[in-house]
Amino acid sequence: MPITLTPFGNSFAAEITGINIQRGITSEQFSQIHKAFLKHKILVFRKQPLNDEAHQNFGTLFGELDGHINKSTRHKQLPSVQIFSNVKANGETTGIHPEKGTQVWHTDKSYTATPSLTTILRSPEIAKIGGDTLFANMTSAYETLPNEVKTTIQSLFAVHDWARSREKSNERPATPEELRAAPPVQHPIVRTHPETGQKALYIGNHSSHIVDMERSEGEAMLADLEAHATRPDLIYRHKWQVDDVLMWDNRCTMHCVEPYDAAKEKRSVHRVVVKGDSPY
Repeated sequence: MPITLTPFGNSFAAEITGINIQRGITSEQFSQIHKAFLKHKILVFRKQPLNDEAHQNFGTLFGELDGHINKSTRHKQLPSVQIFSNVKANGETTGIHPEKGTQVWHTDKSYTATPSLTTILRSPEIAKIGGDTLFANMTSAYETLPNEVKTTIQSLFAVHDWARSREKSNERPATPEELRAAPPVQHPIVRTHPETGQKALYIGNHSSHIVDMERSEGEAMLADLEAHATRPDLIYRHKWQVDDVLMWDNRCTMHCVEPYDAAKEKRSVHRVVVKGDSPY
């Protein structure tokens, strides 16, 4: 079956058909997927009942896989795979959404020196109501800023901090081991995409404050930029179906999970993250 690419109405994100990820991807198919990935930033593959090995293998096509700092989410046999689930072994719900930080705007692993290139998520179990994943187009967010704002932020850096991110999302405090593994890092607020050369805003919940700026002033600037980036016209809403595979470019997007009733709704997603490079 030939590959078919169907862009969504806002030209941000696209669906790909004609691919069987479980069976494996040819070099020609990968070339087509990679080209579409750079253009659309988010790719959707429907009806892909993967196992974790195939999921992991698909991720390795894009680069080195990166584990999650929170060890409690790691797959016991395949540590590069993370499982975020509110379903207990007996089939009951835990009543809470795992990782509250996923419910606020962020870009994956920006609290590290080499943040994620892409995240690949699959959905064995979905919430019937709520639980959508929202994405912000950070390239368009930058392009639609007033010129005077672009000039102001062009040379600014933000501190990205795992510990502060957890405070802001009302999660448990970072452990001493996590603090050693992920000390605060600095990244430019305006990031240049290493493959396309396009500029994008690079902010989100992991960004704590702005270097060499009074703390409250920097926090206010980051909040204003986030509000601009998450305007409805810059958003793609992904409504999950069982066995979706969804991948996105963390270098030029932000995302968050829409709330759902975690006491009544069962929701499980499996994730692999591909390590990127140092933002510039």
